[in-house]
Amino acid sequence: MANNSHQRKKKRSKTSKRHKQQEPAGPRRFSEFGKASRQGRRSTANVGAQYKYKNAAVEVNFDTKSSIATTLSFGGEILPSTNVNASLRLPEYGSSQLNLKFQQSFRNATLSISVGLNQSPDILLSATIGTSSIAFGIESKYKTTSRSFGRLDAGISVTNPSRDASIILAEKGDLLRLAYAHRFGQSRKISAVAEVTRRLSNNKNSLAVGVSCIADKLTTVKATLNNRGKLQALLVQKIKPNSSLNISAEFNMKALDKIPRIGLALALRL
Repeated sequence: MANNSHQRKKKRSKTSKRHKQQEPAGPRRFSEFGKASRQGRRSTANVGAQYKYKNAAVEVNFDTKSSIATTLSFGGEILPSTNVNASLRLPEYGSSQLNLKFQQSFRNATLSISVGLNQSPDILLSATIGTSSIAFGIESKYKTTSRSFGRLDAGISVTNPSRDASIILAEKGDLLRLAYAHRFGQSRKISAVAEVTRRLSNNKNSLAVGVSCIADKLTTVKATLNNRGKLQALLVQKIKPNSSLNISAEFNMKALDKIPRIGLALALRL
């Protein structure tokens, strides 16, 4: 009898563990809405290194402008389902930030708070509700100097393994942004993206299209072109499983006589 009771407890514990592993992921953060369509990257040169230990990580980046950016992250260490992220940038310490992300506390909601580390910090608040497939979100910036909300954005994001679409109404209803990414085939190694923005106050539109191709396990190529004639290309070459070399280029198709901008970035993760 005791043996049978012990076996039933073991079965129940295995079942509960299986249910925990199968719990669906919560909604994405508002900052990730439309992220799949943003492939462009500024041409610059920088070197970065990252070290991870359990739920903590330290990342340091150096660029050609003699700027040093250090990011310290903790996941679930202070409070359950909470990520704490602090970034310090020198010599421009005014752009340093403290970020708090609360997720899975309500299973179907996320809350993010970002506070600038300066004398008159701006506080960025964002919240989303939904599932990993569809999410509704809102983001607002509170200015402590004027004690007023200077920005209010809202949007919806729909995603699945092959598609990623989002609609965002930003800048207090003046800017409408539509983004879409489509991954082709079962392997999803080739994807096409498009982003359309319309400023309602002056009826000006902008369009950007792009393509991404995973050539092999180590090489990825991306390119984007917008209606102003700016062509951006990016080559990502993995050196190690967690390290990569990025080479970027930016051309002005309407002024081919100008020298293109070339960028180089090295990311090392230990």
